[in-house]
Amino acid sequence: MTDQGDIFEAIRSRFATEIGTGQSIDVVYDNGPEPASIKQSWCRFTVQVDNQEQISMGTVRYRMTGMATARLFTPIAKGDGPSIDLADAVVTAFRGVRLGTPDIVFTPPPGIIGMADQEDAWCIRTVQIPFRADIQP
Repeated sequence: MTDQGDIFEAIRSRFATEIGTGQSIDVVYDNGPEPASIKQSWCRFTVQVDNQEQISMGTVRYRMTGMATARLFTPIAKGDGPSIDLADAVVTAFRGVRLGTPDIVFTPPPGIIGMADQEDAWCIRTVQIPFRADIQP
């Protein structure tokens, strides 16, 4: 796997464990199709690298910075409580966390962006999870 692939996999794995399994929701990664049965809450989760730079000369190390984004869909008929609870669970799953190889830190802390959107029967909240990953090839 590539350095970027390792980063994406580590972040997706944490999300799958903490949110997909932990909150019992379907997770769609990147450009995957919506779940076949969308009667309950679900999430579209994407990861992207925005910048890469060399941070040391002797022992060469690189730093990638980027953003993971969770778009959380909850049934609108349930009010905004479930969407807020789910967004808070995402923030908690990544706040103050450091993952091992590659060394990934979620900083600044993740946060809920703006107000909830409404689309058809869904209340949609967005949580952004900034990250920094240091790699030594």
